[in-house]
Order: sequence, then C-alpha cells, then structure tokens
Amino acid sequence: MNVKSLDHSISFRHPPFEEGWMKLLWGQLNRIRPDGESLRRALTGWGKMAMWGLVPILAGVAYQARVSANNARRYPAPGRLIDVGGRRLHLHVMGEGKPTVLLEAAGFGCSVDYLAIQSEISKTTRACTYDRAGMGWSDPCDAPRSVRALVEDLRTLLRCVEIEPPYVLVGGSAGGLIIEFFARTYPEEVVGLVLSDALDGEVLARLPRASAHVMKMVSLGQICARLGVLHLLDPFSLKKLPLDEGSIRSVLTYRAAAWDAARCFLKSLERSEIDLREAPPLRPDLPLRVLTHGLTGDLLGPRGDPELLQEIEPIWQAQQAALAQRSSKGKQIIAEKSGHRIIAQQPDLVLHAIQEVIEAAKQG
Repeated sequence: MNVKSLDHSISFRHPPFEEGWMKLLWGQLNRIRPDGESLRRALTGWGKMAMWGLVPILAGVAYQARVSANNARRYPAPGRLIDVGGRRLHLHVMGEGKPTVLLEAAGFGCSVDYLAIQSEISKTTRACTYDRAGMGWSDPCDAPRSVRALVEDLRTLLRCVEIEPPYVLVGGSAGGLIIEFFARTYPEEVVGLVLSDALDGEVLARLPRASAHVMKMVSLGQICARLGVLHLLDPFSLKKLPLDEGSIRSVLTYRAAAWDAARCFLKSLERSEIDLREAPPLRPDLPLRVLTHGLTGDLLGPRGDPELLQEIEPIWQAQQAALAQRSSKGKQIIAEKSGHRIIAQQPDLVLHAIQEVIEAAKQG
C-alpha cells in the first residue's frame, strides 16, 4: 500500500516586532486619529513615507484575511469540534475497538498529517487524531502551553467524548514530548508508544543553539503568515501535492493561528523541560518503537544551518538509541530513506511500527 502523510517540525519564539523600524512604524500608526490635522501630519514627512511603506503590508494582511475566510468555507473540519472549557478542540475518530491509537502531530503539524495512516489503523481498531489549540481546526489559546497543559487538554478531550484507556500513543518530532509526558505521568492508561524521530526531554536540554536557530527562522515565518507571503511562496512545497491534498495542507500550515500556537508551545519549553525532568520514568516493560531518520539535512527544517546540523546530528542519533533502551520491550528502527519527516517519507514504516505495538499490547 502507499500511505501518504506530512509532518512538520517547526517551532518558534517571539517575532521581531519589538525592535527596530517595525516598532517605530507601529508607534506612528497608533498615533493616527480620524481628524484632518492628524491625517495631514501622518501623510507628510516621515509619516508619509511610513504610510507608503504600510501599503504592501496592509495589502498582504488583506490578502491573508481573504484567503483564510475563503478556505474556512471550502475545507470544513472532518471530525467534531469538542468544547473543553470555553474553547473547542477538533477530534477525528475512525474505527472501533481497543486499544485506542492516539496520533499526536509534530510541533507544527495537525490531524491531517496522519489521515492515510489513521485510515489503515481504523480497519482493526479505533484511531483518533486531534488538533492542539490553534492548530488545524481547533480554537486558539493565547496562554503558554507546556507539555503538562497539552496533555491535560488531550485527556479532557477524551473524557468529553468518553474514549477510555487503554491507549497506544504515536507522535513525531516535538509531538514526542507530549506523548512521552502522557505515558510517564499516566502509565496505567498507556499500553504502547511509537516515537517517530521524536524529541525527548533529555535531548531537548542538550540542544539550546538548535532551539534558538529554529526560533529565529520561524519568527520570520510568523510575520510572513500574517502578510500572506507563505501562501504565495509555499516554502514547504505543499502545493506540489495532489490538488485537494496540497490545498488543504497549505491552508492549515500557512495560517497565522498555527504559527501563534507553535509560539505558545515554544515559549513554554523551559516549563516543559521541568515537567519532563520531574515526571516518573517510562514503564520499564512498555512496548516501544523508536523510528530514527537515516538521511540527514532537514532536522532544523528548510534551509537549516549546515554547521549547526553537523553539530547536533551525533547528539540526536545517540539520544534516539538511548530512548529505545528505556524499555525492555523497546526497539529502534532506522528509516533509511527518510529525513526528519518519516511520517511523510516512509509512512508504511510508521504504520508497521504501530501495528507491532498494538499486537504487543494485546499480548500483554
């Protein structure tokens, strides 16, 4: 079979609006009042230059707003929007049976990434995808979202729809932090774990330069999302996918809300590191599969720093091997034909790992 999926691993921090010319320009804009004298001052001297500079910015914002409104009508949520306390999370359930497989997207991914894999799993058991706050079709949440908060969001969602344990958890990239914390904090609910080139608490603490590099890259991406530039440039080449698939993936990936959600996640990394450090260890006999990339070059996303990539690659590989050894039933699988996005590049390998863990969980 040919399973297609997509997994992004982009995260970010604060946008550079707070310094330089953008701060000055925004301050001038805020001083404009609707009376004639204020408008005259704004349109003369430096104010005139600023206003002309705003034209392409406002045009980009208007373009992005129009695209977002049109796409919201064209691509309704495939699942249900569930109220989890004043905001809604999108949940897509397929199939029946136990254990329930919960598919956690990468740091910048969403439920669509697992659609083909989910469809295959649902032939034998229940498979669920969902969107974290601000991602996919879920409502945004401005508060910082540490792994503890995200896990509690997920458990609240599952309680609301009465999907009870046991669970097999699957996650890639930064999504691995979330399911690792879930499995370590609620071991009685989790019967298996599949990690696809996933971050874990220990490697996160060892890669501060890499985190800073990615944050800078995606801070620019956050601005571009608001101006509609990402839709126009398509930096992830999503529009090269088959028509419907490429359209929906670009819509969900290039929305400003998705970048805001990732920012909230990254702002909470320090808190997440503490949460993971204080959590109990993984259950020592938990069925575990660790899929690790075999091709290098995309661990930091598009156009990553080659020197930094060379520095972090051995750290990543060593930690992946150590991660598989945390359980007596752990196994590392090298995805020889994949970079960091194994879910997209070798989805059959991910599917097989999930099926192995399901079978091991049923056998006890």
